[in-house]
Amino acid sequence: MKKLIAIIIGSIFLFNFILVPAQSDTSSDFDKAKEEEQKLVLELLNLEVERLKTQKSLEDLAIEIENLTVAIQEKSKEIQMVDKDIEKEKEIIKTWFRFLYMDGTNAILSLLLMSQNSSELLHRLIYIDIVTNYFYNKLENLNKLVNYKREEENRLTSQRSQLIEKQKEQIELLKKIDELKLAKSQMLEEIKKKIANYQKIFAMADNLDKMFPSLDYLLSHLSQFPWDTLEYKDLSFSFFSVSASFTDVDVTKMIRSYSDKLKDVTVSFSRESFEIKDDDSYTLKGNFAIEDNKIKLLINSLNIGDIKIGGQLLQKILYGYDTTINIKIPVEGFKLKKVEAEKGYVKFTLEK
Repeated sequence: MKKLIAIIIGSIFLFNFILVPAQSDTSSDFDKAKEEEQKLVLELLNLEVERLKTQKSLEDLAIEIENLTVAIQEKSKEIQMVDKDIEKEKEIIKTWFRFLYMDGTNAILSLLLMSQNSSELLHRLIYIDIVTNYFYNKLENLNKLVNYKREEENRLTSQRSQLIEKQKEQIELLKKIDELKLAKSQMLEEIKKKIANYQKIFAMADNLDKMFPSLDYLLSHLSQFPWDTLEYKDLSFSFFSVSASFTDVDVTKMIRSYSDKLKDVTVSFSRESFEIKDDDSYTLKGNFAIEDNKIKLLINSLNIGDIKIGGQLLQKILYGYDTTINIKIPVEGFKLKKVEAEKGYVKFTLEK
């Protein structure tokens, strides 16, 4: 009964320490994990919405930048056309001035002196002034138009640069959203694993009646099994030492025949270690040592399903159990010196 209580205490520690930090209530931790999972799902949903909005903004910016690029190209074409008009007007003005001054100042002076009267002279002066001012005004207006179109081009170019800068910011924002989304997804995976582990623990709790009584019975009777009935293999003698071995098949048969409660137990030996397994209920693993001329099973892990228990918790579960086995010494006056496990068998050496 004392050992069974130790198992129950161990199961309590199991709920509190396995896979997650110690908490006062495993069920409460499970609820907190579920809340955290829901919170992360909502955060990921919000991030996905933000990502879609940012993606849409980037698409709109790309269209706007493209439209501005087309508009800038059109303005450049318009400026080129006006520049051509200015060049044409300059040629016309040059022609006009060549007409007025083809013979220097004497030509225009002769033109004026050819006037029949003062009224005609005045009209000729006014005509020359009107034509000259017309071409100058036209040239000035064209220059103003070029300047205006260049200002528009500069304004559109500046606006396009601002949009490109905003586009870069949106791309950076999208990158950060993706990074945050990845981090949150990883956190969600960890939470899901944690929840799955809790669910395993709860499933274990449902099977405690099946698992722990069997384990308790095995550990309680481990030192009481009829180890001296095992048939030694490869028994060899020398003046100073004796060596022998027994197989894991023989040990398995001996344990199963001890009680129906242990009918599903299988023992296997491998290099410097042993494994005791009860179907899918539990698995004990460890290695061998010598204590007080007896072989001691040093259990260093307990697996229940996919859950591995070790360290301080395992020591609490094993507390109070005798894991030494008292094999039959074939020759008096010899003591255990060495225990070596190999695949399928354990060899022990005795010396004087």
